[in-house]
Amino acid sequence: MQQLEQIVDSLRDEGFRITPQRIAIVDYLLKTEDHPNAERIHKVVRKRHPMVSLSTVYKTLELLREKKLVNEIEVDGEARFDAHTDEHINLVCMKCGKIEDLDEKSLREIQTKAAKKSKYLILKSNFELIGYCSDCKSKIKI
Repeated sequence: MQQLEQIVDSLRDEGFRITPQRIAIVDYLLKTEDHPNAERIHKVVRKRHPMVSLSTVYKTLELLREKKLVNEIEVDGEARFDAHTDEHINLVCMKCGKIEDLDEKSLREIQTKAAKKSKYLILKSNFELIGYCSDCKSKIKI
């Protein structure tokens, strides 16, 4: 997983302004496992930086996404963000929208099987499994 200093240095090296608000946004994304949307990030960051606007959050997220420093995941038409940019599997709940990460070892096993079967040289993967989390699974009838 990336570290705050690495991301800040990367942006600074490319000539982007490093503001306390941008640092707070990146810091929150690195520390949370929730895969938040922009509004949630804004709500959390405003507690420490009351003057940060939702527009600043959106612009920062777009910059981070363009620079491949965060991944964007769409759930029910809503953009959610993940600072865990290493290859991994996202488990997405269709009912509550919860997103959980599954370790890269599981993904490597899938990649190995797919490469053998297809004879592809697989360089990168982006993988989502969609279903119901353990909480929601118990509440639905299948």
